[in-house]
Amino acid sequence: SSDVCSSDLQLPWTAPAMPMSGWTMSANFPVSGALQTVLAGGKNAFVTKLNPAGALVYSSYLGGSGFDSGNAVAVDSTGSVTVVGDTTSTNFPLAHPIQASLNGQTNVFVARLNPTGNALVFSTYLGGSGSDHGAGVALDSTGAVYFTGSTTSMNFPTANAFQAASGGNQDAFVAKIDNTGDSLVYSTYLGGSGEIGRASCRERV
Repeated sequence: SSDVCSSDLQLPWTAPAMPMSGWTMSANFPVSGALQTVLAGGKNAFVTKLNPAGALVYSSYLGGSGFDSGNAVAVDSTGSVTVVGDTTSTNFPLAHPIQASLNGQTNVFVARLNPTGNALVFSTYLGGSGSDHGAGVALDSTGAVYFTGSTTSMNFPTANAFQAASGGNQDAFVAKIDNTGDSLVYSTYLGGSGEIGRASCRERV
């Protein structure tokens, strides 16, 4: 079995916890206080949170029957953890989704876990009919989610877009979801013949 941790981590200046995310193929990945206690597919994302002293707060699988990867993670001042990644699962765990079903081969997912890690605050797909990958995430002081990645979809969801159409075979995208997870504030393509978005900036929280 294999386990890989994401390298993209965003913390507030006075972080209440150290979150981690990535993907695992292990049926015996360490879980505690978990939203999801079992590996649901060939590869699931995981979300693990340590307190400032390094003690385990919780550790959970996050995924469906396909292949899921947590690629970027951020924590807000309350201790809620937001994960951005990608999924091929048609049954990825959702809560108050903006997009309720998988469109295409691979879609981005955006999920927020409550501070204790045993419930989803919100979780949604975001993507089109191609291959979409989430790569970076950041939060502002209100808890709104800014995220980026890459898409090959000609119909990636856009809102208040700076660039409303794909510029080539693969473009970066930049998107924002409000702090309730209910609204796509903006979403735009960004690129020409081939780009990938890999990181996000953040405000102090």
